[in-house]
Formats: sequence, structure tokens, C-alpha cells
Amino acid sequence: IGASSMAQSLRQGELVTLPSIDSICGSLGAKTVAAGAFERCKAAAAANMLHTWTFTDADAVRACTTLLNDHRVLVEPACGAGLAAVYQHVPLLQHVNTVVVQVCGGAIVDLPMLYAWQEALGAPGTY
Repeated sequence: IGASSMAQSLRQGELVTLPSIDSICGSLGAKTVAAGAFERCKAAAAANMLHTWTFTDADAVRACTTLLNDHRVLVEPACGAGLAAVYQHVPLLQHVNTVVVQVCGGAIVDLPMLYAWQEALGAPGTY
């Protein structure tokens, strides 16, 4: 199931409650998103102003490693999930001139944790 409550809710057109968050990207996760946030995102998606993607934990860890190598900034995997869209060149972004990714969250990660996740997920290296 992971931490994809918003993506699943938008796909189903109603709020979805996950049984648990079973992702290393859990620091920003919610089993159920706030109703107001869901309604605003649902309206934006209907107006073709919002698109969602989900990524694996390995994608997120690889993105964290790439950011660390590129910019010497260590972030947690919840942030890496957003970065994965850019590093993987999500098709919708190919014709966009400016992409902004809010990079935050490094208080709960250190290098040994990142290395352990790489090993556990089979996600060594960078994009």
C-alpha cells in the first residue's frame, strides 16, 4: 500500500484510508488525507492542473542519493519521492520550462540510514 493515500483517493474519487503506511517515506504520509485538501486536489485534477505519480521506496532512496551527490544536501525519502519525478523525467514534465520541487526534511536521516536503505532496497547508485 505504501503512503499513497492522496493518489488512491483521487483515482477512486473519494477519500481512501490506508490500513497502514508501510513505506520508508512515511514521515509526510497520512493514512487519510484531510478532506479539504482532497477536495482542492480533486478540483485541480478535474481542471487538468494536478497530476499524481507514485514511486517506489527504491526510487525515493535513489533520488535522495542523487541529490546528495549533485548538491551535497541530505534529505529523507519522503522528499526523495518528489525528486524522483524530476530525476526520472516524468513525461508530463518534458514540456515544462520551470519545475519547482520543495526540498525539505533531513532531520530524521543520516548517511548510515541512507546506505542501509540502499542495501535493503537494492537501490545503490544514482539516476
